[in-house]
Amino acid sequence: PRAEALALAEEIAARNPDAIRGIKRLLNASRDAGAEAILLAEAAEQQAVIGSPNQMEAVSAGMAGRAPQFAEAGA
Repeated sequence: PRAEALALAEEIAARNPDAIRGIKRLLNASRDAGAEAILLAEAAEQQAVIGSPNQMEAVSAGMAGRAPQFAEAGA
């Protein structure tokens, strides 16, 4: 179980930090909000990430077959 947890943590750490923070915000909000509010929040999170420098780096790195070099989250 520990090795699997570490592998998952490494996979998450290699992703766009802005997107990961958005997912965490959505998960936290889902405890208290209804489906409609969460769907609206998800749309807002997606709009904030799409076209951002870190998202563009994720796409470029994926197309080039290399590891992404993300900027500080929110930069």
